Amino acid sequence: MIPTSDDYRQQEAFHRLTDILRCKWTVAVLDALGRGINRPGQLLRTLPGLTTKVLYERVHKLERYGLVERRAYPEIPPRVEYELTERGQRLIQLIRQMRAFAQEWVDEADEEATLTER
Repeated sequence: MIPTSDDYRQQEAFHRLTDILRCKWTVAVLDALGRGINRPGQLLRTLPGLTTKVLYERVHKLERYGLVERRAYPEIPPRVEYELTERGQRLIQLIRQMRAFAQEWVDEADEEATLTER
């Protein structure tokens, strides 16, 4: 079977998604934006260990993928805010489902450990 252009587009979209999900800082930045944290300084304080350089790399990638929109305000000092696009909001729903699944996994492991100790 010969791949079609739709097959290639679907594969490229899947590659973008895996590119996002395999980077802990990209997912962490998306999660923070989903919780309403939208200024660079706030993001850096919320995510200990994240450097300014990595933050800007991740945000620019998310902008290129159409998940985040950057808003710059002509003030002194300049103010920048990031906001999730509609596509970014949909991805946040998936990330929240993944977080819930992980929590269930932890809870089940705790239950199993408790039963084993008896």
